[in-house]
Amino acid sequence: MARRRGWWRAEERIVAGAGRTAADNGATSERRLAAVLHADVAGYSRLMGEDESGTHRRLKDHRGALESIIADHGGRIVGTAGDAVLAEFASVTAALGAAVDSQAELARRNAGLAADRRLDFRIGIHLGDVIVDGNDIFGHGVNVAARVEALADAGGIAISASVHEQVGDTPGLTFEDRGTHRVKNIAQPVRVFAVTAAGGRAAGAAMRRTGRVARVLAAGLAVVALGLVAVWQWMEPGMLGGRDAGAPGGAAGPAESAALGKPVLAVLPFEERGGEAGEAYFSDGLTEDVITGLGRFSGLLVLSWSAVAPYQGEAVDPGSLGDELGVDYVVSGSVRRAGDRIRVTVQLTGVGDGVLLWSERYDREIAEIFAVQDEITRHVVGELAVRVTRLEGERAVDVPTASLTAYDRVLRGRELLRRLERNANHESRELFASAISIDSRYADAYVGLAWTHMDDFKYGWTEWPQRALDRAEELAAEALRLDDDNAAAHALYSDVLRFARRFEQSEREILRALELNPNNALSHAIHGRLLVWWGKPEPAVEALETALRLDPYPHPWWLVNLAHAYYFIGRYEDAIALNERFGGPVGEDPGFYALLAAAHAQLGHTDEARAARDRLERISPFFNGRLYSGNFADPGHGRHLLEGLARAGIE
Repeated sequence: MARRRGWWRAEERIVAGAGRTAADNGATSERRLAAVLHADVAGYSRLMGEDESGTHRRLKDHRGALESIIADHGGRIVGTAGDAVLAEFASVTAALGAAVDSQAELARRNAGLAADRRLDFRIGIHLGDVIVDGNDIFGHGVNVAARVEALADAGGIAISASVHEQVGDTPGLTFEDRGTHRVKNIAQPVRVFAVTAAGGRAAGAAMRRTGRVARVLAAGLAVVALGLVAVWQWMEPGMLGGRDAGAPGGAAGPAESAALGKPVLAVLPFEERGGEAGEAYFSDGLTEDVITGLGRFSGLLVLSWSAVAPYQGEAVDPGSLGDELGVDYVVSGSVRRAGDRIRVTVQLTGVGDGVLLWSERYDREIAEIFAVQDEITRHVVGELAVRVTRLEGERAVDVPTASLTAYDRVLRGRELLRRLERNANHESRELFASAISIDSRYADAYVGLAWTHMDDFKYGWTEWPQRALDRAEELAAEALRLDDDNAAAHALYSDVLRFARRFEQSEREILRALELNPNNALSHAIHGRLLVWWGKPEPAVEALETALRLDPYPHPWWLVNLAHAYYFIGRYEDAIALNERFGGPVGEDPGFYALLAAAHAQLGHTDEARAARDRLERISPFFNGRLYSGNFADPGHGRHLLEGLARAGIE
């Protein structure tokens, strides 16, 4: 995974050739069974980015304590790099005792630190075969220990099933079965248990005494184990890591999107667990905000909310999404609200081989929900090894408001907005207005409120459409005054300006929105619509096709505008194919059927042109082709459309 550094990369190279002998590599090496402990700091990159010198100073203090405790339990430090520690023990009892003591001591040292300055180590332990080469250890056992550590909670301990078999009845410890996981570079799934100690360092001390006896027994058992390993290797060649590093089945880097040369990621709707009825909007809102945060990273292609919404509440095999959505990675998770606390779990899975690349659980006070979003966004992007600037990273996780109540009402308002119904639109307006009354500087609330007026204007839900458009413009301007880096506000303002035919200013706004969030499907669609009506169909096609790649469940108006762009550049077949591809999701939009009739007529499809014309007449009996064609800024495009309409018998 991207989080691994330094000597860890060397380990993975050796895993690929773990079956080599000393004669093969010219060095003195041996195999033995060992308890391997791997530890590193949760959120280390973020901490270093925020306070490099302070974090380094605290790391030296914490790691010094950890290394001392490991030595007290008879362990041997094998290597340290960055925030990581790798150690070897002769027995699992000693390794677990060291882990328990270490977490108790590290918790004590963290007690006086602010939450955003704590260094919480994860510790993972595995009992397995290792290659000993000088002072270093390598091989399958080391690799599994690191994968187990990645599945531990921050400040917690995780062990593999092989360790649990040895220590599962230890007094003072409880073991929570976290299930079986497919992890990177490991052929077989790994079963993981989380460990908690009731007695803190007292439990660790008891295990240290037991460990001294266990180490004596382990020395003899290791000889037997080496013989068993040799037999196992003879029977199952390659099982101990003999697979080539680049061979199929290994977790390679992100697959490249054929369209844009970027890894494609889907954030599935977070599952709402244990909450009150009707609270799904909260997990939906959290999902959407994580999508928005990740979308601001230019190195990723992130599918929109509506692309993943159909999977809500379903048990989804991540592998199937490779075919259905064309994604390389899937983020999934759950939200549990209980009183004033919230628990968010999140997982990152590679689609190609189903390998769990990273998982985390966040237990927070409900007021710290924005800190949870911050951590999720940073961790997922970090695990995908996307190189982003520090400015981008900070911008991606901007906290929108200090009020959870205001945030909650904006989430409810967004849910209602998606319905595109008059009554739901008015209900959402009340929620956005309420959020503004709580936090008058909450830009997202102004954006949501403005969209309610835009929908009134566009769908005829008001007797005063111009007043609605003017109000939307006022609210968009206020949102931008409060937060000029709000991508949604720039996209909204662009759409308002397009209706006013202020095309150049509209394009400046939408380009700014895309600069801030290059993965927002709606912004690409708004850009495409602007370009169609402004007389620039070629770039409009690119913008609208990008929107469809990001969101395969488009709004009807996206298809209407893409069909027009295809028509204006003579791609009549492609304009017609949109109707066949999406099966009529354009609803009752007369513009699409007028365009469909014109495209068929240009190709000489008399019967199809007549059918589209008949549908148009049923939908809009007073449709005026000349008036409609005159809406386009380029007179040549208007004449081109009018010509096709005339051939189809539409005046």
